[in-house]
Amino acid sequence: MDENNQNIRFLSAISYIGVFFVIGHFAVERNNPELRFHKYQGGVLFCFFALLYMMNALLSLILSFFPPIQIILSFLIYLALTVAYVILAVMGIKSALCFNQVILPFVGSLAVMLRTRVDEYLAQRK
Repeated sequence: MDENNQNIRFLSAISYIGVFFVIGHFAVERNNPELRFHKYQGGVLFCFFALLYMMNALLSLILSFFPPIQIILSFLIYLALTVAYVILAVMGIKSALCFNQVILPFVGSLAVMLRTRVDEYLAQRK
């Protein structure tokens, strides 16, 4: 396997690890279709779960008047979100390392829609 494919595989895999999806936007291979798929899906995954974590913090703040309920409910939601994020990230990393474009549940269709909208916008600007 040549070095270019290894770079694409590496950049695609790290797109699912937190905010590292941004690195793919600055890479030399940023226009590669495989990398584009994974960096958009990793970005949507990160933003989606960041929003859910913020909503959990807001719920925790609202429930601060009932401390026992707040502690238990916030912890359970946080645990569920973390497990779901790890499962989806592992699915994405596995598909990136195998050079497959597997659409992840919940966030995959949103990432595909975002990527097509960006492509349409860029085509109109030319």
